[in-house]
Formats: sequence, structure tokens, C-alpha cells
Amino acid sequence: MAKETTPLTDKEIKAARAKEKEYKLFDGGGLYLSIMPTGGKLWRLKYRFDGKEKRIALGAYPTISLAAARKLREDNKTKIALGTDPAEERNTAKAARLAEESEAINTLNGVAAEYLNKIKGDLSAGYYKKLTSYFENNVQKVIGEKPISSVTRSDLQIVIDKIEEREAIEVAKKTINLLERIFKYAVTTDKAPHNIVADLDKKYAIKRRTVRHHPTITDRKGIKGLLAAIDGYQGDYVTKCALQIAPYVALRPGELRAAEWSEIDFENALWKIPAKKMKMRKPHIVPLVPYVIEVLKELHKYTGHSKYVFTNAVYKDRFMSENTLNYALRRMGFTKDEIVSHGFRSMFSTIAHEHMGEHGHSSDVIERQLAHSERNTIKAAYNHAEHLQARKELMQWWSDYLDGVKGEK
Repeated sequence: MAKETTPLTDKEIKAARAKEKEYKLFDGGGLYLSIMPTGGKLWRLKYRFDGKEKRIALGAYPTISLAAARKLREDNKTKIALGTDPAEERNTAKAARLAEESEAINTLNGVAAEYLNKIKGDLSAGYYKKLTSYFENNVQKVIGEKPISSVTRSDLQIVIDKIEEREAIEVAKKTINLLERIFKYAVTTDKAPHNIVADLDKKYAIKRRTVRHHPTITDRKGIKGLLAAIDGYQGDYVTKCALQIAPYVALRPGELRAAEWSEIDFENALWKIPAKKMKMRKPHIVPLVPYVIEVLKELHKYTGHSKYVFTNAVYKDRFMSENTLNYALRRMGFTKDEIVSHGFRSMFSTIAHEHMGEHGHSSDVIERQLAHSERNTIKAAYNHAEHLQARKELMQWWSDYLDGVKGEK
């Protein structure tokens, strides 16, 4: 007759001390506690399945109490009675978990993070930050959660199209170049079977919206030269003021030229443009930085008697003519392939999107400042109010950026 096992007690378990070798305290029904030489106390369950003796770990004491260990014993006995092997069940669950974790690591986001971390030590802090921002701002939320091995050329085109909608062609090029490097790394480390970015003909994939892209200047040296040329402009004073303000407000040329003094709120530093003047036929509020307020106050001495801020050079009861700003840019020596009056918006859009990590505002805020249409009318109404403070902060950052470029030697 088999010897009956006396059930364990908490007192007995607590009193158990480590010995030179592992030993066991039995509770019955296959449940026992291993006392390790290190002092650890580990629950085990011995059982038979399909005629074979097996063991599984149930956890460590006191995290798993005596009562909890007994419950686990009974739960596993029930599984065995129903034809399920607890050890095999655990192995299957572990394999599934590892596969899930592997897939998470091998998402485009995961591989990109791994690659960027690998090259971080070889890059300047500024360049590393710029590369990271290209991925985070343009790829991460769009296709980043996909396993890198399942990313398609169509997915890449979606990324490009979203960037091109902002007229940020250079950002599109740099983002795709970064993706090509990430995929090359993925192929090298067996995380992807093929570098699909290399299959793209960038000539056709990027710049599909070239017709909509307005020539602009985005390098700091070029911007400095442009701003200096504007400040030194020897032509019409009203035109000079319009050019000085244009980079700081990022409005469409027609919206800028048609400005009325009644729209300028000096007290709150806001420019309130009615819907009828806007391309999207929705009212727009432009936060005005101190520099713009200063220029406007000086200009008010000259055109304050008129309805319009930027009066026509010939007909004082009308606003500035359509080609005035472009003619002024040509007089300063800038060709139509270098910059047009609409290019001040593209300059702001490109640089603001490139530096989102620096100014801390999302693409939604930038697009709202550009008065681009929001397809969801409810979201648009919400964003109109939500983003005003954020846009004030964004435009102050932009003003500081331009002033910083001006002051560079």
C-alpha cells in the first residue's frame, strides 16, 4: 500500500532552509516544493500523460502561496482528465508569444528603431535627430506597424503621397532615401527578403505633383540672402512691407495682397480673414508675431487711411496687383525657378514639417496654419479652436527660426 503524503503547512515551508543540494517537500497529488541551494523555493507538479511521467513549474513561493499552488494542481489535473497536456499547452502558448514578439520586433517601426540605434554613434546629434524625425513624422503612424517583410511598393507610395500633399518634395526624397537604408539593413539582417525601396523609380514615384510645387528656398544660406535682399529692397515701400511680412504669415499671395485694416486685431495680435477671401471658403485666423505687428504699425502711417493694408501703386482705392510681389523678387535678382511669391508658404511648410521634433507641433497644426482644407467638417470645427494656441506657438517658433537665420554670419 502506497504511503500517504502528509500535506504541507505554511509553517513547515517557511522553516525550510537551503542545503548543499536541492531537496523536495511533498504536498500530495504530484505537487511538491523544491528547496534550492540558493534558498529559492519553487513549486513543481509531477503527472503522467499518455503513459509518460512529466513535470511543469508552477512558480516560486511565496509569490505562489500554498493555497494557490494547490489550486493550480487541481486546475491542471482537470486539463489532464480532459485530454490536454499542460506542458504541451505551455509550449504552444510560448511559441505563439515568441512569434508575436518576433513579429512586433520585425515591424517596420521596430527595424527602423534598431537601424537608427545602430548608426547613432556614427552621426552628429543634429543629423541623427533629423533622420529620426523623417521616420517618425512621415512613416511611423502610416505604415510603421506592418511587418517589414509585408510592406509593399503601394505602401511606400502612400507615404510619398502624404508628404507631397504638404508640398514637401525634399522631405519625400529624404524619407524614401532613409527607408532604402532601413530596408537594406533589414535584408542584411534577414528581417526582410528583399529591399523593395530599390524597386521604386524615384523619378516617377516622387514629384508626381511637380506642377503644384512652387519654387522656394529652404537652405539657411539661401533664406538669409533672401531676407537680406527684402530688407534692402529699394522699390515701393508698401511692396517692401508685404515682402517682409510674407515669410512670417505663410499666406497665399492673394490672401496677403487683399488684406484690410479692419481684419487686423493689433490688441490680440491676430489677423482675422473672412471666409469669402479664403481659397477654401472658410474663415482663417493668422497669429501675428511681434515683428509683423511692428511692420504693420509702420505701414499704417502710410496706408492707414485706406481700406487696404497693401494698396495698389497706381489706384490707391484698390489692393496690390497680382504680379507686384513676383516683379519685386525679380528686381532683387531671384529667378522664377528660385522663388515665387507663393514660395514663402512652401518654405514654411517644408521647414516646419522637417523640424516637428524641435517645435513640438504636429502636421495637423502646420496644415491648419496653412489653411488647408480638413475633409471632416466636425474635426475641422474642433481643430479651428483647438489649434489656435498651438499655432501661435508654432508661428513664434517660425519667427525665431527666421530671425536666427537673419543673424547668422
